Amino acid sequence: MTQRVFAAILAMGLGACASTQSVETGTVSDPYEGFNRQMFAFNSEVDKYALGPAAGAYETVTPEFARDRVGDFLHNLKSPVIFINDVLQGEGDRAGDTLGRFLINSTIGVAGLWDVAGYNGIEKHSEDFGQTLAVWGVESGPYLVLPLMGPTTPRDLFGGGIDRALDPLNWTEFADNPDLDDHIAIGRSVLGALNARVALDDQIEQLNAQPEPYVALRRIYSSQRQAEIRNGRINEEEAYDDLPDFDEFE
Repeated sequence: MTQRVFAAILAMGLGACASTQSVETGTVSDPYEGFNRQMFAFNSEVDKYALGPAAGAYETVTPEFARDRVGDFLHNLKSPVIFINDVLQGEGDRAGDTLGRFLINSTIGVAGLWDVAGYNGIEKHSEDFGQTLAVWGVESGPYLVLPLMGPTTPRDLFGGGIDRALDPLNWTEFADNPDLDDHIAIGRSVLGALNARVALDDQIEQLNAQPEPYVALRRIYSSQRQAEIRNGRINEEEAYDDLPDFDEFE
């Protein structure tokens, strides 16, 4: 996880954007399923009564054009961390793309408000230290669903801490306003959460409509994480090993 503000992490968790699956085996270890199901239900209630309505209000007052600018700006801010993880994973070409995107979007793109690099064929991607550890062969550990934090694994919890330490914005101090860095971090997290929740609204509705949303989320979360770790080169034979036959729930 790259944020600890609950709204951001909950949005990512419900949107199934992180890891639970072992690179080597393609299986999901869920020894704490009873606890995880309780936390999943709790987080779903928080989304239903807090994050979802807040995102709906945000969507109402913020036009799509503005939300796109927010998304481009926030992704550009992640570029230093993405670049470091590209390098640590030995992905030279992707590191070059990240550096080029950051330079282009930070200048021509007006501090990242416009994805000029993307318009010119340099596609964006994301990397984090949890993915780096996976590439290095570190096992994910058991699947966990934490209150207000959503799905994660021990490897990704540790990786998220390293990413925060690598993020230059987390080390920025403002002499005239010592609290400004905290305000920026909170604003960045809340805007990112609201933007992500609006973008993922349809997917979350589909998830909640599944006969077993918990199992569906675990499967989607893990398979998408594998695609991220392999940079899209996913082993399709392993991707859905954790998915049961939903007919048994009918």
